[in-house]
Amino acid sequence: MEQKIGYELKYSNPHRHFLNVEMTVSGVKGDVLELQLPSWRPGRYELGDFAQNIQKLAVCDGDGNTLKFKKTTKDRWLVVCSNADEVVLKYNVYAKELGGGSTYLDVDQLYVNPINCCMYVVGREWEECSLQLDIPDEWRVAIGLPIIGKNKFVAKSFDHLADSPFIASGMLQHNSYEVAGVKFNLWFQGEFKPEWDRIIQAFTAFTEVHLDAMKSFPFDEYHFLFQICTYPIYHGVEHHNSTIIVLGPSYDIMKETKYYDFLGVSSHELFHAWNVKAIRPVEMQPYDFTKENYTNLGYVAEGVTTYYGDLFLYRAKCYSRFEYFKELHQLFQRHFHNYGALNLSVAESSFDTWLDGYKMGIPHRKGSIYTEGALVALMLDLSIRKDTSNNGSLDEVM
Repeated sequence: MEQKIGYELKYSNPHRHFLNVEMTVSGVKGDVLELQLPSWRPGRYELGDFAQNIQKLAVCDGDGNTLKFKKTTKDRWLVVCSNADEVVLKYNVYAKELGGGSTYLDVDQLYVNPINCCMYVVGREWEECSLQLDIPDEWRVAIGLPIIGKNKFVAKSFDHLADSPFIASGMLQHNSYEVAGVKFNLWFQGEFKPEWDRIIQAFTAFTEVHLDAMKSFPFDEYHFLFQICTYPIYHGVEHHNSTIIVLGPSYDIMKETKYYDFLGVSSHELFHAWNVKAIRPVEMQPYDFTKENYTNLGYVAEGVTTYYGDLFLYRAKCYSRFEYFKELHQLFQRHFHNYGALNLSVAESSFDTWLDGYKMGIPHRKGSIYTEGALVALMLDLSIRKDTSNNGSLDEVM
């Protein structure tokens, strides 16, 4: 099937960090076309206002004739189609931030979260679309989307495309393992020497525990995409059948303390494959990328995931009892040292994530959906085990 909506990403001067996006929309009907750039990204429940990274934008028809357009909101455009059945948008995006939910371009790699640089046609969000990358021939691409050609991929909808980040580079290191018939890919970008045997042994062990507890896996294949930096950083974001994890400094990752962080964030993000990607608050089904998607259940999305990410590492023997209790101790410490937990409930703090959930904020205003949510999960798990003589647990609930 030929896709009627296609995106081509290319660049000419990577050291300037400008990525060029060409979006082609065919099968246009009507006098106008509305195009929206998302205002936020899944996994980060605050407005991102990605349109501020667009420097120039031009619109034409399939024959190259200029079409008129205007902005109707900070990140929505209205195109006057003038009887054109094909509309082509060309714009550039500044890509100099390397983080879990950003887009970054330099001479060594093209790293893209489509959610912050690809627009969608309002009313046609659920159409299949294609993604073409104009990159050096020798580069490889780490991505969860199906491949349909040379550096060309297909998404079943804009939601699918937006939730499929990728890394294209000539430096990518790859390995994989299999659990219950599912292939799990490990991709590393950056100056890093993976101890493959050690990593695959640990990842296989905790993945087996995840699948054993949850009984099945939502996807046929999964990708761990690691951006390894030379400076301290710790960030992970869940996606459709993948995760982006940014870690550093690179020289410390295989050492004891940072290695536990490496395993911890990876286990956390894997559990998101069920919790949020497959199980989602009704208020976010489907996502509305134009505005805040309020819910009181952020603590379930992040807190329960935090609880299980560490617990499954203990069950897999990746954490000793000492290491697991150390993680629990940190949760208790964060709880008792944050008097904001006595002010706003964990549900109220979830709702206010869109307001100040990722900032320090004023003193003692809110709790952490990660910390308080994990402790709620712990209490619920223990109470179920107590009431069922340890024959039931939170596992059954999930």
